[in-house]
Amino acid sequence: MKRKRSYYNVLYSNYKGREFIMYCVIQKVVNKKPDLFGTPKELYVNSISFTIDGEFKTKYTYHYSEEKFERPITDAYKISIHKSFRKDGKVRKKQWVICTMSYYSLIEFWPGDCVSQSKLEEKLKEMGITEEELWDLVYEKLEPLIDEVKLEFERTEEYKTKKKQEKILEQHRKKKYAFEKKYGSDTYDYCYDVFGVLRNSEYLEILKMYNEQQSSYYNSHQSNYNDYFKSSYFTQTTSNYTDEEKAMLKKIYRLAAKKFHPDVTKDDGSMMKFLTKLKEEWGI
Repeated sequence: MKRKRSYYNVLYSNYKGREFIMYCVIQKVVNKKPDLFGTPKELYVNSISFTIDGEFKTKYTYHYSEEKFERPITDAYKISIHKSFRKDGKVRKKQWVICTMSYYSLIEFWPGDCVSQSKLEEKLKEMGITEEELWDLVYEKLEPLIDEVKLEFERTEEYKTKKKQEKILEQHRKKKYAFEKKYGSDTYDYCYDVFGVLRNSEYLEILKMYNEQQSSYYNSHQSNYNDYFKSSYFTQTTSNYTDEEKAMLKKIYRLAAKKFHPDVTKDDGSMMKFLTKLKEEWGI
């Protein structure tokens, strides 16, 4: 991985006239307690049953197991910024502790999550640098450590399980989105579980039947109106219409436009487009 230019050198150059430099120090410490926030070992199907208006329904959800992977490494890292300056001919130092991050937090969070914004702003004011400059200093030292922890974690059984669960949930979201786009919102979880297993075939058949009826009604409804507007009266050339007839056509157009506007029909606007085409042919 290509590293950024050392911010240590940039700061030294910028502040050399004031005779001080700033740099980040990361000190390894050991936590007394292990990390208890490991990945759950299992992903389970859960169900909720209830009755609405006399109809018994079951919705399939999911939950994680209470048993989690143990995280044996108790190392933690104290992140601090040091300022070195010369005063009265002597080199003096000052430091600010930013936060302490556990071994696993390095790949799950960023340092800004481990310190309150108000305290951070106080420290920035004391240090005389911006927040962007601070994180540039920190990550110059922190990135190699993060890469090392990440590489080690990706060899664990916990990482493999976590990625497997994430893939299952991602596929679940995609299938749910496609299904509910076709059959309506809040329908998928009454048919399938998180693993994509069909749990209620009867309800699925009801949704399919309803969808077919709606589609058939829409097609028939649209066909009737298309036939109406394609009648011989409305397909004449504009040169054959008198001013009186054009006035009547304008009234017809206004009435039809109100009826077939997409905000009313909630369709893709195809009827309104066709009506606009007729308006042009009528010359009104």
